[in-house]
Amino acid sequence: MRITSFLFLLFVFGCSKDPEFRPVYDVPEEFQPFIDTFISEAASRGFTYEIKNLIIKYDETIDVPFCGQCNSNSLNADVQKIITINPNIQCWFTDEEKETFFVHELGHCVLGRLHDDRLLPNGDPRSLMAASRLDVYSICIYQVDDQECDKRYKRSYYLDELFDETTPVPDWGD
Repeated sequence: MRITSFLFLLFVFGCSKDPEFRPVYDVPEEFQPFIDTFISEAASRGFTYEIKNLIIKYDETIDVPFCGQCNSNSLNADVQKIITINPNIQCWFTDEEKETFFVHELGHCVLGRLHDDRLLPNGDPRSLMAASRLDVYSICIYQVDDQECDKRYKRSYYLDELFDETTPVPDWGD
């Protein structure tokens, strides 16, 4: 009986919403196209998201060599979602890398996804949620030896997998 009572109280108080919480949407105009892309790509795959709880800001105090981070991967609606960007390092060189950064961070903030560093059979990342990989469907700046320079054809797979983790391995991933 004590365990049942404890679980009941945990459920009631653990799932209650903060009645004072008011989500804030503050996204700089330069980043809005990436939010729009996330929403559009989700819709093209049958998912509807309306993002009203998001702040994107630069944070000079980030002292680790990361491009940025989302403060929460919780699906709880009464947590303010904040993507902070490290202005002290060059994080992206192409539009595709910039898109990958924002869509990856929205994977944390909106979808509740964690990092997934598994690999496909060919050695490519299995997921757009791989940590520290912004080049998964980018073009390269300088081709080195036999390096694949134009990976934009992989974009569809990575976005499919972002919204559906059961997406099968693509032909190019074998």
